[in-house]
Amino acid sequence: MSVYEKQKHIINIIKEPAVRYRKAYEGISKSDFLAIVATTGMNLTAFSKLLPVSKRTLEKIKDEELISAPVSDRILEIAALYEYGKEVFGEREAFQAWLETDLLALAHKKPRDFMDNSSGLTMIKDLLGRIEHGVYS
Repeated sequence: MSVYEKQKHIINIIKEPAVRYRKAYEGISKSDFLAIVATTGMNLTAFSKLLPVSKRTLEKIKDEELISAPVSDRILEIAALYEYGKEVFGEREAFQAWLETDLLALAHKKPRDFMDNSSGLTMIKDLLGRIEHGVYS
């Protein structure tokens, strides 16, 4: 698979809810995981800190071996949040800068601090929705 085809495949997984649901349920391959990490601009160490599994465990998985469903679900949830953030802010770098900003809506904490569980990801998504619709956040 060419780099372009791989990128198109990853974007399809992230943006299509039915595909994302199926992949979260079945598990994603390690190669898909690494491609997703690349789309976020994060490194493997930073991304793995957001997951319910250690970086070492992820490193042991072979490229086409599937990652467990719960971990795949979290990976795809983070990837979908990044896609939404890029849409709201217009570019990945602006979204990443926002993730590192202390926000009053989060009790002066950074959105990045809330990305390690589903409830926190939902909070961030809700804030992005408010920003998208021009509601003070």
